[in-house]
Amino acid sequence: MDYTISITNKCNLKCSYCYERHLNTEYGCIENGMKEKIAEFIKSQNNAETVYLFGGEPLLYKDTVKYYCDNIKAKKMIITTNGTLLEEDFIKWCAERKIIINMSHDGIECTERGVDTALLDANLKLLLKYQPDTLVQLVYTKETLPKLYDNIMYLKNLGVKKVSATMDAFLVPDDPDRLGDILREQWQKIADIKDLFVYELAAKKETVRNNKTSLCEICKRKIFINWDGSFYPCVQFQNIPEYRCGDVFVGIQAESARKAHPDYSMVSERCSGCEIARYCRNSCACRKMSTTGTVRDISEAACMEEQVLILTALEILSKENGGMRS
Repeated sequence: MDYTISITNKCNLKCSYCYERHLNTEYGCIENGMKEKIAEFIKSQNNAETVYLFGGEPLLYKDTVKYYCDNIKAKKMIITTNGTLLEEDFIKWCAERKIIINMSHDGIECTERGVDTALLDANLKLLLKYQPDTLVQLVYTKETLPKLYDNIMYLKNLGVKKVSATMDAFLVPDDPDRLGDILREQWQKIADIKDLFVYELAAKKETVRNNKTSLCEICKRKIFINWDGSFYPCVQFQNIPEYRCGDVFVGIQAESARKAHPDYSMVSERCSGCEIARYCRNSCACRKMSTTGTVRDISEAACMEEQVLILTALEILSKENGGMRS
């Protein structure tokens, strides 16, 4: 089981595309009594694969982050941070314990995040010194999409070996055809970058090879633990009562939510009749909820992004197979 612990949903930045700002939920952080209860629950399950320490910005509460790193056993412990609060002592502390830090950085200009690019550059270089395989997470918007390749190359030139590039979930295209053309152009160029791991393309290649995508099910393989100790399927459902799946006191109670939401795992309504739907993240409830506010459909922009990623992955595999599609 993968557990995501929301240390807090507060943040020191105000990114234009932040999902938390669109969820309209109460802001808070894990208090001391709850901190121990969450750790005790995860330890009692004895099944932690990956534990994600998440926000908001989790490093606003560094002591709580350290507590979980020291008190929960998991195959992987991953901290997701916006990078502004990283310090060498903390980075070194994590490296010594093999705790992974994933950092956000949007490339040449970070105006969508309201942060000085020079600060992120300096902290990223420091992080790469101790964790050279750091995954850097980039979000692109309608405005920054035409510079997506340039922004990824900017990160590569800083020494980054692994990137993840995802679209602003709230993007609404003014001209869908034009958006599709730019997406295709940018991802084709990204696919040709040498010596760089791009998560989206690697994941899509694996999906195409297996000829299917994994089914999204409530609390089957992952649980989101809110800062108040409540359980939800994932971050996009936090504080939505009908998706609550228990808490640290009563344990996981996912069955009632599964019965109440039989459409949770459904293929997006938009995908009916699509030839490449089997390769799509069209059943990911978190993705559907984040882009449309429902679990029945994904947005037009998200659909277009998926199509482009699938076509790009197919082209990569064709080249790797000497021109023959797998």
